[in-house]
Amino acid sequence: MPATHARRRRARVRVVTYNILVGGTGRHRLIRDVLARTGADVIALQEVCDLDFLEELGRHLGMTVLAGEPSEPSPSCHVAILSRLPVGAWRNRQHRGRMLRSHLHCEVETGGTAVPLLGIHNVHLAARFGERAKGEARRMRELSAVLDGVSREPVLPHVLLGDFNALSPGDTVAATRFFRRMSELRRAGLLVTQQDGYVGPLQVERESGSGADALAAAWQEAGIDPRLAPGIPILPRVVWPLTAGLPVSGGLDRFLGRFIERWTIERVLRVGYVDCFRRVHPRALGRTSATWLPAARVDYVFATPDLADCLAGCDVIGGRRWPDADVTTASDHFPVIADFNL
Repeated sequence: MPATHARRRRARVRVVTYNILVGGTGRHRLIRDVLARTGADVIALQEVCDLDFLEELGRHLGMTVLAGEPSEPSPSCHVAILSRLPVGAWRNRQHRGRMLRSHLHCEVETGGTAVPLLGIHNVHLAARFGERAKGEARRMRELSAVLDGVSREPVLPHVLLGDFNALSPGDTVAATRFFRRMSELRRAGLLVTQQDGYVGPLQVERESGSGADALAAAWQEAGIDPRLAPGIPILPRVVWPLTAGLPVSGGLDRFLGRFIERWTIERVLRVGYVDCFRRVHPRALGRTSATWLPAARVDYVFATPDLADCLAGCDVIGGRRWPDADVTTASDHFPVIADFNL
């Protein structure tokens, strides 16, 4: 009888992480609908720039809203957590001088007996791919700040989730397809040299009248929703002559992947976290960015080993196992979902 009662008390808790791309401007309804269909109990958001939309989203989903102000001023966006479960303690750690955004943490009551109290740690590490080691040096400093913050919280089973902008050891990246696509966009006049010498996208919201309409049509003709243009990477001009003629090749992707530092995720795994997607899908690609050309897996749900023992599933929303047509225009990232039997 006690064992049967304990089984009845185990709760299924679903968490989702989602980078909504610079506030989700012009895509609020799509983002809201994608998240509503997940049935998530806890949602970790990155790039939340419109707090009014965040509050509206919380009301629509019936969830408590927590927002984490960034460590550095604009243009950095907030991170946020929405929870359908009761929220206990919460804290936003800004790590000023060590982190561009912040590390938002809360504790939720699961209603389960195996893990009655669950920690949620939401992070968004810097991209900065033009910096040393393609940004990994900066991300390692940010991760150190995050792990310091985690160590100051009560010891609980918890998830560390969000957009890490970093590759995991063993993961491949579709580098040659990416560079081919970027070259096509540059030939179409959609990527231009900026004042700082970098090459970046033309954005519709910076145009007006017929110019904005023509630019939006050009993005559509190129196969990319113009609302996603702000997420297209800004790259040094020197990249173009080096990559313009690369053939699309899996072998070349693997070769180029050897030159991409993977220090950040290596450290996350080394300190004991479990990569939930890789635990469930040892060989699947699971690429989460970009929705207009899935090239890399940079969004993760990591769990402490005790919580990983309760993992029931983990998938990329919009992938073959969890289709959702709206995700390709709602953001430039695919959401990642994980279920735990607690």
